[in-house]
Amino acid sequence: MKNLFLILSFILILTGCSIQKEQQKKDLASEMDSIINYKLNAVEEEHAEKVNQWLADVRETGEVGQYFVYQDGTNKEDLYSYVYRKGYTDYEVSLIYSPSDPNNKGKIHVTGINKDLKNDNFVQIKSINDLSILFILSDESLKSKLKE
Repeated sequence: MKNLFLILSFILILTGCSIQKEQQKKDLASEMDSIINYKLNAVEEEHAEKVNQWLADVRETGEVGQYFVYQDGTNKEDLYSYVYRKGYTDYEVSLIYSPSDPNNKGKIHVTGINKDLKNDNFVQIKSINDLSILFILSDESLKSKLKE
């Protein structure tokens, strides 16, 4: 009987720990979502006219592989950045944060991937509106840079 009680207690403790870990993962995802969030081919309703005109202009005048950025920071809390790389259908977006660097809150690394000259897309990036956030537009994905 004593062994049964110990086994049940152990199972309850393990179950409680795994529930806490799942909740921590959800909390972290929610926190990250408030710092940076990105969507392919998404435009906020209030930006639609300007972004669509900007996109039409850069698609017409840009060269393959060239990056273009349109930003709207009229909202004090959020900065909306629209990144387009002519001839690319998908994007790798990464947040780089270094707590040892007191001068900036982070870097947003963007790489256009999946080259397709006939069908290209853009990415909307919503981040905190802070001048210390830097954007890095790169030809090389962050994953491949980290492998080196």
